[in-house]
Amino acid sequence: MILCLNDNWDTYVSNCIYKIREVEKREVEKMLSCMDPEKGHSVYMCSECGKKEVFAHSCKSRICSICGKKHADEWAEKINKEMYAVPYRHIILTVSDKLWPYFEGNAELQKLMLDTAAKVMKDIVKEYNGKDKKAEPGIIMVLHPFGRDLKTNMHVHMLMTEGGLSPSGKWISMPYIDYKIIRKKWQYYILTALKKAMNTDWKLAKIIDWCFKERTNGFNIQAKRRIEGKTKKAARYMARYVRHPAIADSRIIGYDTKNVTFVYEREGQNHTVVMDKYEFIHNVIKHIPDKNFKMIRYFGIHARRAKKAVFIAMEKLGLVVKYVMKPFSWRKNVKEHTGKDPLKCKSCNGEMLLYKIVYRNKDGELREYGGMDMFLKKITRKGIVLNEKEEKQKKTRDEKASQTKYYQVCLC
Repeated sequence: MILCLNDNWDTYVSNCIYKIREVEKREVEKMLSCMDPEKGHSVYMCSECGKKEVFAHSCKSRICSICGKKHADEWAEKINKEMYAVPYRHIILTVSDKLWPYFEGNAELQKLMLDTAAKVMKDIVKEYNGKDKKAEPGIIMVLHPFGRDLKTNMHVHMLMTEGGLSPSGKWISMPYIDYKIIRKKWQYYILTALKKAMNTDWKLAKIIDWCFKERTNGFNIQAKRRIEGKTKKAARYMARYVRHPAIADSRIIGYDTKNVTFVYEREGQNHTVVMDKYEFIHNVIKHIPDKNFKMIRYFGIHARRAKKAVFIAMEKLGLVVKYVMKPFSWRKNVKEHTGKDPLKCKSCNGEMLLYKIVYRNKDGELREYGGMDMFLKKITRKGIVLNEKEEKQKKTRDEKASQTKYYQVCLC
């Protein structure tokens, strides 16, 4: 990564080339220490030969490509479990590029964009389904603040049900949605909400007037085909930028210590961009959301507060998907990508079991958890036969524990 080379990050910070938010600094420094054993690690021991191996912990930074993939996979699994057996549609709502600077770095306006997008779609389902004005759709929404060229490009991705659940517990199907109505309603709702939120900004007022006059057909939207049985793939696509850097390392094709060259694809054509390295760093980290800002929102029948009641109603309708969520396994993940099992001993091919965990507490001090007791419990659960030396050690420990318990009883 460019941040790690030629002291680029240290120079970027010390020279104050761009204004740096505290969250940017924290997330980058976490990423730079990813897989550093000094920050925390787990020790595994072979059950056959006793050889130990250290596995460094991940950083869980918002811009780490390794940790980002794990988070996206877990989120896609989680969302796929929560979706119902009804058709969904993947919809993308955009705004004029003249409005992007107002949303960039502004958590309040970004939240306004997500809330407004939900209001538009819920109102459309209520007004135009023709059967039940109170049908409530399900919406899962993600804010994407940038485009493939790393520049700001504020838009909203959503997975929305084709129809909604009525108060009487009936599912009202709505397979057809007039996208012209969505375009115009979305434009009106978001521009009106912006004008109300920033009523003293005369420059914004002019841009809003321009949008109404020049964009008479409304803002652009994309409505993908209906999604049936491939919800996990759609969720994975939406999640890829939630906790993932704005660009994958594989797209960077050149670096000459001054400029970074990368590629991106748009409408079937490949484009190449040459960018100053500090501008590149700025464009990568500026999209990190503020602390506690939720990039993912749930509305309608997917809202958290309605989750239990909705599940009961959908179960009665036979629209609940029986889905077994597969827990994330770093071992399986490594095997899939490298073809090697990280927990097979390199010396004897025996089973490696967790021995201890080393971590840093809030004060930055190293602490340990586990040890021989943890290892022996793992062996017992696995049903692995101990060798003579290990058996003797276990017997001695058991005897000492028994004596200690006897003395405690006597003292009482």
